[in-house]
Amino acid sequence: MSAHQRAYERRTGFDAFRRAATRLRNGFGVLVWAARAGLADHSVMFTLRTWLLGWFMRMIAQVLFFLTIGNLLGPGQARFLLVGNAVLMVTLHGLNATGSTTWELENGTLGLLVASPSSPSTVLAGRSLFWLPDGLACGLGAILILAPVAHLTLTAATVPAVAGVMVVTALSSYCLGLFLGSLVLTAHDLRNVVSNGTLTLMMALCGPEFAPSSLGPVLGRVGAFLPLTHGLRAVRGVFAGMGAGQVAALTGQEALAGGCWLAVALAVLELRARHSRHEGAALFLN
Repeated sequence: MSAHQRAYERRTGFDAFRRAATRLRNGFGVLVWAARAGLADHSVMFTLRTWLLGWFMRMIAQVLFFLTIGNLLGPGQARFLLVGNAVLMVTLHGLNATGSTTWELENGTLGLLVASPSSPSTVLAGRSLFWLPDGLACGLGAILILAPVAHLTLTAATVPAVAGVMVVTALSSYCLGLFLGSLVLTAHDLRNVVSNGTLTLMMALCGPEFAPSSLGPVLGRVGAFLPLTHGLRAVRGVFAGMGAGQVAALTGQEALAGGCWLAVALAVLELRARHSRHEGAALFLN
C-alpha cells in the first residue's frame, strides 16, 4: 500500500470519526433541550408547594397504606411492604412516560418533529425525563420518612446504596414507559389504560407486594424480563446485608433489562417515523 493510500485512509477514518462525534454532540443537545421542555411542562403542572403538599404526600400516603396492612399481617411484613412499595413509586413515575410521550400529538408538534432533521426518537426519549427525579424523591422520601414506623434500620452505608439502585430502577422503568408510549403514540386515549395495566401487572409479577416465587416458576420467569424485579431484589438485599457483589449483579441485570426495553422503544419510534415520512403523512398515522 502506497503512502498516498495510507494517508487517504487515515483522512477518511478521521472524517468518519468527526462526523460521528458531531452527530453524537448534536443528539445530546437535542436530548437536553427536550428534557428542558419536559421540565417546563412539569413546572406548569406543579409548583414546589403543590408538589410537596399534593403529589408527594399522595405518594407517601399510598406507601403508608400498604405499610399499615403489613403491620396487621405479622412481624416483618411492614418492612417488606414499605420497601416494595417505595421502590414501586420509582417505577410508577417511570411508567408515566407512557402518557407524556403522547403530549407532542396533543400539542400539535408531532408532525414538526417527524419533518425535522433531528431524530424524533431522541426528542421523545428526553421529553419525559423529568419523571425520574420526581420518582426518586418520592421513593427515597417514603423510605426515609416511614422507616421508623416499619422499624427499618437506616445507616450511612445503606441509604446511598439504596439510592444508587433506585436510580437504575428508575431508568429501566422509564425505558419501559417509553416503549409503551411508542405503541400508543397516536392512540393517546389508551395511555392511562396501558400504563396502569402494566403497573398492576408489575405489582403482581415483580415482587413489591409478595414474593414472585409464590406465583410459580413460569410467572416468575416472566417477571424477570420486566424492570423493577431485579432492582427491588437488590434494594431488599442491601437492607438484608447482602454482599456488594450480589447487589451489583442484580443492579446490572436491572440495567440490562432497561437497556433492552430502550432499544426496542427507539426501534419502534424510528420505524414509525420512517413510515410516516415514506407515506408523506408526517403524523405517525398508521
